[in-house]
Amino acid sequence: MYFHPLQEEIDNMSDEDISKRIKELSRKVGIARRGRNPELLANLQNALATYQNAIRLRRVESWHENRKKLRNEPDLGDLINIE
Repeated sequence: MYFHPLQEEIDNMSDEDISKRIKELSRKVGIARRGRNPELLANLQNALATYQNAIRLRRVESWHENRKKLRNEPDLGDLINIE
């Protein structure tokens, strides 16, 4: 995962905060594309990809959990008896 010293801890952010950050970074990427600083553009694109992947991963995990609940599948922790 991309890490930058100024980047927030994504795991502690809400989905709404991540979405706001994605919008902000998307705007900055658009501005950086018009400039002449490829390093800045690359860093912004990496940060944007990090937030996009985080929100995508959360949505996939949520979808899987909802599917399990709809099918009444037990959690693996319920099936394993450790004694």
